Amino acid sequence: MKVQFEFSAGDLAEVATRASNRSRVVRRWRFEGRMAWAVLVGVLVYAVTPGSPPGRAVFAALVCVLLVVGISRLGRTPRGNSRMLRYYREQLGGDGPFVCEVELSPAGLITRQFGAETKHPWSHVESAIEVPGGIEFIYRPTGALLVRDRAFQTPESREQFLALALRLIPR
Repeated sequence: MKVQFEFSAGDLAEVATRASNRSRVVRRWRFEGRMAWAVLVGVLVYAVTPGSPPGRAVFAALVCVLLVVGISRLGRTPRGNSRMLRYYREQLGGDGPFVCEVELSPAGLITRQFGAETKHPWSHVESAIEVPGGIEFIYRPTGALLVRDRAFQTPESREQFLALALRLIPR
């Protein structure tokens, strides 16, 4: 079964952001970065705040907590993948649209885009799950593919595509 859809640099940035959000290592890096900034700002706040040392320490700690929470929430906004978007625009020479063809064959999950064909044997495909906007394939050791809903003519063809994928992925 074969489907085809257009995608943009923004679509790629979204998929890359989803993939990195699943990584414990990346989440830890982000947390450590937030903590480092919060501690640095907390020290500066402590240094410039008038009052008794315990009061200054409490105020600086409160600022640290607010920064960690605030920076964490900012990272979840659509603007959170703007770096990734700039990267893909640079690499692809613009926003697109680009064409992706995805084929489910007995040999594996085959994608064709940017003039190249990639085949992932089913033994490397960990999952196919429904996510907002499409069907996401996760493969090991690394990789992800989001087949956008716009690849399907009807909801029934989307269901058939997912059902076939799930039958082909070894349990």
